[in-house]
Amino acid sequence: MSTATITLASIAVAALSFIAFRMFFNSKDHFPVDGLTAIVTGGSQGLGLAIAQELSSKGANVVIVAQDKGKLSRAVQTLKSRAARPQQKFLDLSFDLRSPDSAPEIIDQVTRWNDGRAPDQIFCCAGNCQPAFFADASIDTLRGQMDTIYWSAAYMAHAALNAWKKPSSQDKKSGITATPTRHIIFTCSTLAFFPVAGYSPYSPAKAAMKAMVDGLNQEVALYNGARQGPGPAPDADIALHIVYPMGILSPGYETENKTKPELTLVLEKDDKPQQPEELAKIILNRLSYGDFMITTQLLGHLMRGAGMGSSVRSGIMDVFWNWLGSLVIIFVTPDFISKCRNWGKEKGMNVARAAA
Repeated sequence: MSTATITLASIAVAALSFIAFRMFFNSKDHFPVDGLTAIVTGGSQGLGLAIAQELSSKGANVVIVAQDKGKLSRAVQTLKSRAARPQQKFLDLSFDLRSPDSAPEIIDQVTRWNDGRAPDQIFCCAGNCQPAFFADASIDTLRGQMDTIYWSAAYMAHAALNAWKKPSSQDKKSGITATPTRHIIFTCSTLAFFPVAGYSPYSPAKAAMKAMVDGLNQEVALYNGARQGPGPAPDADIALHIVYPMGILSPGYETENKTKPELTLVLEKDDKPQQPEELAKIILNRLSYGDFMITTQLLGHLMRGAGMGSSVRSGIMDVFWNWLGSLVIIFVTPDFISKCRNWGKEKGMNVARAAA
């Protein structure tokens, strides 16, 4: 039997097993939205706005956070038009998420606005991409990407976890069922699994986010375990998720392509950017199944499989993609290095610097 036949048979068996598991053993909705309150950072445009719209259409109260007040105001009107019911509430907050003081104030304001109840879900979608070769990027760009991508998410997670792990006066036993699980969803990138030349200011910040979430997964288990013990504990379980999209067709994507190195465009030619609305539907669907790591297309699944490291495997498909991705990466990494070397031989160093 050929290698290709074995691979196809393995894919078929894994797919059938996955479908059977979903059909018979995992019908519970792990991410209810209706009537709950969600914060979406970067919610005025792109993926953040698309997710906020999906949440609105499913009955959530939605708070969007960004800097541009004009975009925020227009986005809120869009959310209201998508609402499932008239009684849903919407709020827009203008903050610079790179400031460590912003996140605690956001949580406090939303809690007061939400009748004293902490938010149930936080989507960390804020950030941008400034592609460049590492040596060509300014130090300000390198630091700025870490602030915009990693720290904006880390500050929000830090503030949310500190708010959520404080026990209230409610009875613990009744609270176990009364308060739904609280979720933080981080928007990362497949570049955290497989860095590509030209994304050197951006990929390290996403890789740092992945490492943070893998560590937080263990710490959150401690808080959830405390809810089964005799002492003080959070009022609700806490769950973490991390999304790894590839290219997203958005204003930010158009901007980054204007300065992206030409070599980078060649290396990422197999990336098929997706519309934010398509991604939002995929993400909410995978969250309903309780997925921890979420990728959104075949190439992304392979990159996830190759770069999982110590991340939790939350189902049979994670194990399958880990196996297949680990095989594929043996050939892909040398191929990328060879392409970069040949580019330098043919076009020189300076030609590869910028696309336009």
